[in-house]
Amino acid sequence: MEIAYVLSQNSGGLPHYAAQLANAVAKHADVTVFKPEETTADDVFSEDVRVLNTFESMNISLPELRKFNFDVRRNLKALASYKNLRLIEAVDPDIVHDPTGLFPQVKFFAKRYRLDERYPFVVTHHEVPVERVPLSRPPDALEGIVEALIPDLDVRRSIVHTENQRTVLRERVSDPESVSVIPHGVNDMFGEYDYEKRPEEPHTVLFFGHIIPAKGIDTLVKAMALVRERVPDATLLVAGNGRFGRRSREIIDRHPDTFEIHDHFIPNDEVGTFFSRAALVAVPYRRQSGGTKGHSGTLATAFAFGKPVVASTAGEFSKLVGEAGCGEVVPPEDPNALADAIVDLLEDPEKRTRMGENSALQGDRLSWDSIAERYLDLYESILEEPRSEADIAPNRRAD
Repeated sequence: MEIAYVLSQNSGGLPHYAAQLANAVAKHADVTVFKPEETTADDVFSEDVRVLNTFESMNISLPELRKFNFDVRRNLKALASYKNLRLIEAVDPDIVHDPTGLFPQVKFFAKRYRLDERYPFVVTHHEVPVERVPLSRPPDALEGIVEALIPDLDVRRSIVHTENQRTVLRERVSDPESVSVIPHGVNDMFGEYDYEKRPEEPHTVLFFGHIIPAKGIDTLVKAMALVRERVPDATLLVAGNGRFGRRSREIIDRHPDTFEIHDHFIPNDEVGTFFSRAALVAVPYRRQSGGTKGHSGTLATAFAFGKPVVASTAGEFSKLVGEAGCGEVVPPEDPNALADAIVDLLEDPEKRTRMGENSALQGDRLSWDSIAERYLDLYESILEEPRSEADIAPNRRAD
């Protein structure tokens, strides 16, 4: 079996997801990845994966947009480079899979070159907003408008990470049965680097990842000021790219001893150092419209390092964290409840240990080997489906 993966993002968690999936599937199939020239996961790919630097890199991301770091000319040139998707024809795979969410440039050129007609096309969606054009979030709204203007692809299977995402997406596709749930794999790759392992700091809380409003960093900053009143040496360790809002920055400036800020991209070989220091990991996502938040790369990494978690009840975090015994969950955007949960765990090392062990068990359950098996079963089921004359005809015309 030959699988072609299309990796369309060069930063954030999506390159890591695509690389780990490709590595796991490559143990059982031939895998080629079409990707930008440089990504944050370039050193993650195994030797079993054929990697083709097909597209130019861009800097279209929420953290960079919030910093007003946006090179229009460079990004337009990078978007145009996705015309190189036609190179997939030279590989002639059995399956084409975009594991990074089908961004507009991929959708446009895949349709332009009829890749969805020539090959079974699979897409993994990490976010499924209830509104296709979320007007309350301008960057997402712009992407939604552009995406809606491009003709839909004939997607053979759509993958989401949770049942609530599946419910929403089923309303948008012609064949609701084509939507499947496959959980997000654990980010265990960071533990394989030769990082500086530090002793756990019993009163240190870690926030890891993009510093953007949707991840609830403002709520966490307010909560930590309250935590410090009850746990005098409590510290919030922030590690990730982005920019704080004005009110959060004011709190940080007033309480410098409470916060240790590393507001830049964290290299792969330094991630383990931050997680080794943390007594617990905070995932305080804001309220998600319709509860469609599927998962979190930070949560997947906390599982890999066996860390207890304090999360909001957004999406399915109640199930992934609370019901699994990996930590505590509180209502979104409630700094008082968040502070209470953090204090409870910081002052109870036995509970933290127990929840950390459960977190590690979640990591085992969500190993990439097990996730790859589910994807391989899905690919095989697609290839076993009888193809109609309508499916075969476009390939004949293309030849």
